[in-house]
Amino acid sequence: MKILFDHQTFSLQRYGGISKYFANLNKEINATPGNSSYVSAVYTENEYLKNDQLLLGNRIGDQIFAGKRDKVYNWNRRYSRWNVRYANYDVFHPTYLDPYFIKYSKKPFVVTIHDMIYELMPEMFDNPQEIIRRKQLLINKADAILAISEYTKHDILKFYPETENKISVVHHGILPATGASPAIKSLPPNYILYVGERWLYKNFNKFLLGISPLLQADAGLKLICVGGNPFLPTEIELFEQHKIALQCTQVNATESELQQLYHHATLFVFPSLIEGFGLPILEAFAQGCPVVCSNNTCFPEIAGDAAVYFDPLLSESIEEAVKRVLHDPALRDNLKTKGRLRLANFGFAKCVTKTLAVYESL
Repeated sequence: MKILFDHQTFSLQRYGGISKYFANLNKEINATPGNSSYVSAVYTENEYLKNDQLLLGNRIGDQIFAGKRDKVYNWNRRYSRWNVRYANYDVFHPTYLDPYFIKYSKKPFVVTIHDMIYELMPEMFDNPQEIIRRKQLLINKADAILAISEYTKHDILKFYPETENKISVVHHGILPATGASPAIKSLPPNYILYVGERWLYKNFNKFLLGISPLLQADAGLKLICVGGNPFLPTEIELFEQHKIALQCTQVNATESELQQLYHHATLFVFPSLIEGFGLPILEAFAQGCPVVCSNNTCFPEIAGDAAVYFDPLLSESIEEAVKRVLHDPALRDNLKTKGRLRLANFGFAKCVTKTLAVYESL
């Protein structure tokens, strides 16, 4: 089989769970005998595709496109549209929700649905209806749907019960660590790790209210937030209000640096109100990092007995769960052991095998 992935997530993200998923899928399909795949992009600044041979993935491409996100998106969209019309593939797999390709598509296509957050929490977004419209079109037109968790499948069926026969649950997986040398020269000896965006349903402010008494009680305890752009003025104001500004740091990290941050963290906290899967849980497991997370949506399905859970709506519950793990070395060791065992259920080879089976069915 020959699989075509389009440009979308690689034009939109430099880092992120969705682009990491598709980059790894592309890489591993090409390592599977009898199958091949390629990403239809002229140029990208996405870190997970930086070693791929794109048309202008070179100095000339940097001169034309570097830092020009809209230009990158438009050129990649044109190139993806051309590839869809040329139809030199067996199955098409768009990497996000733009339905630009539908009127040109001549072959089956598969869509991955990562979550139904816009449908379930529309009040949290400025213009949810456009995303909902696009997703509805793709869900209805797709020949097959991949749901990244049983929880996500359940949510899809709330809105589109007629699609049950074409949904397959394929969990995300994680590849072994690259072994690349990390570049962070020094880290605090005791820190809580937070990874990703900090807006809306990510529940960062409630999380901060929960851990601020612990930071106030121990000046040596730090909070390191990875990704999600620099702290906003409102966030800095909140740190200052709770007298923890000097203990809170935001950093951007390469893949190897992120592995180092997980490995040395006292614990990792994932306080979202809703997620479709939660890839950082697996990343923490892989680096022997204790996990403390929300008790809702997909989290129990992914983390199983390898995490300590809290109610994300209650700052007191967050504080109690984090405090429990923070002050109990034996519990942390137990969570590390259970995390490694849990990780065995999420090898990326299983993700690739199940995805290929869906492609083959078409």
